[in-house]
Amino acid sequence: MPVNVAIVGPTGAGKTTLFHALTRGHGSDGVGMVEVPDERLDRLAAAVRPKRVVPAQVRLADAPPGSRAQRIAAAREADVVIKVLRGFGPDPDPVADLEGIELDLAVTDLATVERRVETVGREVRAGRKQHAAELAVLERAKAHLDQGRGLSSLALDAESLPHLQPLFPVSAKPSVVIANVDEERLPDGGELRERVGALAAERGWRALVVDARLEAELGELDADDAREMRETYGLSGSGLAAVARAVWAAGGLITFFTAGEPEARAWPCESGSPAPVAAGVIHSDFEKHFIRAEVTSVDELVAAGSMEALRHAGRLRVEGRDYRVRDGDVVFFRVGR
Repeated sequence: MPVNVAIVGPTGAGKTTLFHALTRGHGSDGVGMVEVPDERLDRLAAAVRPKRVVPAQVRLADAPPGSRAQRIAAAREADVVIKVLRGFGPDPDPVADLEGIELDLAVTDLATVERRVETVGREVRAGRKQHAAELAVLERAKAHLDQGRGLSSLALDAESLPHLQPLFPVSAKPSVVIANVDEERLPDGGELRERVGALAAERGWRALVVDARLEAELGELDADDAREMRETYGLSGSGLAAVARAVWAAGGLITFFTAGEPEARAWPCESGSPAPVAAGVIHSDFEKHFIRAEVTSVDELVAAGSMEALRHAGRLRVEGRDYRVRDGDVVFFRVGR
């Protein structure tokens, strides 16, 4: 399944422009699919020459600007939230935009945490002291949210986190912050980037500077013309590709590959996933009936030309259920029936 991403931001920040640029105008009803660029897949395809090449994808939802409830719902359903801030026009204040988004999400979580504090508090007062640790964490979260700050900026240890996770706090979602600037502020956004970057870093978020309008225009050009136009603005690469990679990293994801004559494909999975769990990304039955994984690297497969050539040469690693799939692995899963 694709990774779910929501774009949120204040009216006039250009989030819908960014949505159209990322989906290349192919989104429908505010939802579209975005391919994650990966040069390793390109190299595999050139070596293996499959009939089909399938990049990893994210499902992108453009949260409606007018309805707070719909914005919150879009963020709640997402694995990663893109927060778009206005960095163009007269007197842009992206820091205020970001703080406004955070306050919106914090208020939502505050209502949820308050209800849970009430419930757990009754349990503790009734003598069920096993809930005391949970209550302490909830009260810390409530005090933090009362200040209008999202839970992503609340420092919690490994023992405290499980007390909040069942509440699915929307303000703790992994996030990517986009300062949407105009051409005059390219290539790096200048002082705006520093202000937004500092605030995002405090919360453990990644921050990027993108000119969404320019990226939409570049998407209509062929690759050579787009590259030349980027160079005139001092841009070394695609801002949209940088956004896709940042979403991948924010979500704690890695990419593994399958490569053969029918298809070369990039697959997302959570970092540290055991081999059967990664196999389940391809098909749920693969996880249930996992036997072993035959593993190599992109470089080795490119040099050999096929998994079969590596198998005949005895150069495929055979891994069992405890193997943790790594970013860049090329895997052939052996499964039973």
